[in-house]
Amino acid sequence: MRKINTILSVLLLVIFMLHGLMGSFMLLGIGSSAGKILAWVGVAVLAAHTVIGVILTINTLKISKNAGNSYLKQNAVFWARRASGLAILILMFFHIGLFGGVQDGIYILFPFTTVKLITQLLLVAALFIHLFINIRPLLVSLGIISYKERRGDIYLILSVLLLFSAGAVIIYYEKEYDYCRSRSCRSVGSFAGSKRRMQCKVNLFSAF
Repeated sequence: MRKINTILSVLLLVIFMLHGLMGSFMLLGIGSSAGKILAWVGVAVLAAHTVIGVILTINTLKISKNAGNSYLKQNAVFWARRASGLAILILMFFHIGLFGGVQDGIYILFPFTTVKLITQLLLVAALFIHLFINIRPLLVSLGIISYKERRGDIYLILSVLLLFSAGAVIIYYEKEYDYCRSRSCRSVGSFAGSKRRMQCKVNLFSAF
């Protein structure tokens, strides 16, 4: 089961990097797709990874309890992995369908509010923590002996990618705000105002 989870982890890492790059480029107006099919494949892999992770965690807790000598309370890394993983799952629900959706057969963009910005930055932070504390055991599981040298390269690549993704989200938020403010599309509290903001979003996306 651990071997299967290792394979799923590698697959998730690849999907995450591709989806993150494609999505970031799309937010910056450079790309035209965030890889919807790839993203849903990632959700399925994430679900399987989560189920196996929960099973392995329960087994570990049972073994520790039966041994009567558990140091899990003192193992910050063990709980940090679980906590960051749980945070990713929760924030992923906010991420799916966050930027837009199909209504009446037409894809429209949703208002990108400050709350949405915060959830996306928190998702990036959770991914940062979860990936960085799991790189070492992942490399060891893959049998990479010189993992210390490889780990540094992977840390650098992931850092650049995560910072790029966070930057793209912030730039997208700032451009929407400036664009809508310049066209008086910031009306809130009325249906007409919401429609104006929605249209402003569509125009903004095209303006990229």
